Amino acid sequence: MKKKILTIIALAILTVTTSFANNTDISKNAMATFASNFSNATEVKWESSDNYYSASFHLNGQILNALFAESGDLIAVSRNILSTELPINLQVAIGKNYPGYWISELAEYAIDGETRYYMTIENADKKIVTQSFGVYTWTMVKETAK
Repeated sequence: MKKKILTIIALAILTVTTSFANNTDISKNAMATFASNFSNATEVKWESSDNYYSASFHLNGQILNALFAESGDLIAVSRNILSTELPINLQVAIGKNYPGYWISELAEYAIDGETRYYMTIENADKKIVTQSFGVYTWTMVKETAK
């Protein structure tokens, strides 16, 4: 199950296959789960794909995203962060392992009670998507030439 969740999240990060949806396209179970978990959310925008629903919203001064299964189960909650918000070991690992790259995207995910980080870095020739399941190292998910 964990591998399936990670696959769904990786696909959501690496592809832009979702489409904007109106609330009639969203599972009532997903909307109910959202309402019970994020009752104070504002500016909610839903997206849907064949396999999941995503809600972007404001909560407590932050912009968050929640990913739901078709059944309505909450899969993950994410937010974009600054590199200075990473654990120190991950900050150091970026400079050590990826000199000459800049961060173009960085997100923190809460999945099954664990915190994970996904980062896209670039240089003039490459774009690399990495992930971290702990607070020490980055693992490459995908590398593409520019």
